[in-house]
Amino acid sequence: MTAFKALIIKDLQANRKALMVPIWYLLAMYVIIGGSMIFAAISGHSNLAVNGIPLEMLSNDHLHKLVSFVMQLAMFFSFLGMIIVIAMSIISSTMLNQDIKHKCEIFHRSQPVSIWQITASRFVAAIGGPLVLALGIAIINMLLSNIVLTAATPMRVDWWMCLNGMLLSWLHFSVALMVLGSILFFFSSVFKENAFGLGVGGLALLQLVTFILNKAYGWKIPYIVNAIYRLIISGVYRIQTSLTDTFQLWMAKASSNGEPNFGLYKLPEHFLADMWGTLFHWDMLIKLGFCLVMFIIATCLYNRREVQF
Repeated sequence: MTAFKALIIKDLQANRKALMVPIWYLLAMYVIIGGSMIFAAISGHSNLAVNGIPLEMLSNDHLHKLVSFVMQLAMFFSFLGMIIVIAMSIISSTMLNQDIKHKCEIFHRSQPVSIWQITASRFVAAIGGPLVLALGIAIINMLLSNIVLTAATPMRVDWWMCLNGMLLSWLHFSVALMVLGSILFFFSSVFKENAFGLGVGGLALLQLVTFILNKAYGWKIPYIVNAIYRLIISGVYRIQTSLTDTFQLWMAKASSNGEPNFGLYKLPEHFLADMWGTLFHWDMLIKLGFCLVMFIIATCLYNRREVQF
């Protein structure tokens, strides 16, 4: 266990530059937003009050609960998520080829640890490292965004709803990233150089061949890229659909004579249970199984590869 822990620390240290990428992007974003707020305050336009929303709606606590939840839920489904994906893609697609680049593969292969420990350490570092970083970023961003929201707008932050939205967003994002990361990790075991480009190019070629065969012979061969995309995005799509359905039902119930009556707006008592239900779904087992299969295949291929001196 001590040796495996040392391997993880080594792999994380070897990729610290890539892990720092989201932090630098986040700092740049905060500098831009902070500079804009300072400029607005100096010019006398610092009021970020929500315009166009009826006062009776602003007085409804359920609106503030929904906004608190949705704002944190959307965190990783936008800019923040993209910078984490970039960092994880860089690490995962190069993880099994870094020894070749640094000309130390034979040294690491000769260490008194099994090949499964080596690849498991790199798999955990490649996917777990960015996800732990993402959780830290999510907590910091939640604190800062809520402070700004409370100070500069009439919205009343519900911290419990914020916490649920942030954690649910991170968990859905983590599952999606595990699937994507395991595919890129597999690419790094197949291709010794430019694994990301060659892997994506190979999938695109396979997609094209499948399309030609289906069109030419009327076959119905499944498209692998479509299947991978559905596997990655299914959880995100499920919570988006559930949230949309809840909101539409809410709107329908909170209307009087065809006109919205904001005083009737009320979140369902089982709202949070429904949202968390989108995570604990049967396809979670398929995703975890897929990641395990990708790891096993990648390890076997890496073990059979010729050692580079």
